[in-house]
Amino acid sequence: MNFFEHVIEKFQNFAWTDAVLIVILAAAFVWSFVTIKRCNAVWLAHMLIIYYILAIVLNVVGVFSSIIAGVLYVTPIVLCVVLFTPEIKQKILRYSWRSQTQHKHENVTLNLVEMEETISHIVKAAQKMAKQDVGALIVIVPEKISGFILESGTQLNADVSSELIEALFVPKTPLHDGAIIIKGKKILAAGCYLPLSQASNLPKELGTRHRAAVGISESDPTVTAIVVSEETGIISAMHDGKYKRYLDPETLANVLKDAYSMGGGQNDGNLWRVEQNEEQSN
Repeated sequence: MNFFEHVIEKFQNFAWTDAVLIVILAAAFVWSFVTIKRCNAVWLAHMLIIYYILAIVLNVVGVFSSIIAGVLYVTPIVLCVVLFTPEIKQKILRYSWRSQTQHKHENVTLNLVEMEETISHIVKAAQKMAKQDVGALIVIVPEKISGFILESGTQLNADVSSELIEALFVPKTPLHDGAIIIKGKKILAAGCYLPLSQASNLPKELGTRHRAAVGISESDPTVTAIVVSEETGIISAMHDGKYKRYLDPETLANVLKDAYSMGGGQNDGNLWRVEQNEEQSN
């Protein structure tokens, strides 16, 4: 018996009760989808365990045909994939961040003078773009960067300067919509595309650049992203999924000093914890 004959045989045994069960199951899955979106993963795990136990028991006693049993076993898996697609994508990105070939200038170290000069250029560029309502997205990478991110843009490997940063974000130029990646005193690439955060607690006024900045900081907690809003001129910073807004030059410089000096994240705790609490209270 070939595959098609097997399928035909199964459908010949398909009773009207099976059709009723399919309708009931469809309604149950729609309800589950709506409910699960409002619940956490622990609740989902408990529900699936109970569901599979019930499905196995009903299948053993012969309530369901083999077709219905197959639907029972496969559908929850599909449901989980649909519901947790953002989390799955984030995990894949985290894995690719660590497994992809890293940039050849991995062990870049700056002395104090070079660091202050680089920070000064970034602050100057951000302030000027904010006054002119020019949107910008700058990612500071202290340790490593995935080839997945770099290859999405145009690689430059150019020294950081305020003039170059401003030029890269001039509206309607080829690279202005993406992010620039800075490591040490080098702009590694421009026009890079970043993963968007799927967090539901972000303010509605945060646009695509802000969600991309939060998304890349969620994917790798060592990076710091700076965003200049095109609509409001507000300067924001994102790190490890946290964000803070309305940065003045001094605060922005402190954020950048932390980004350059932390390496493995040694100095970011107090700075970001305090600022995040302030942001939540606003």
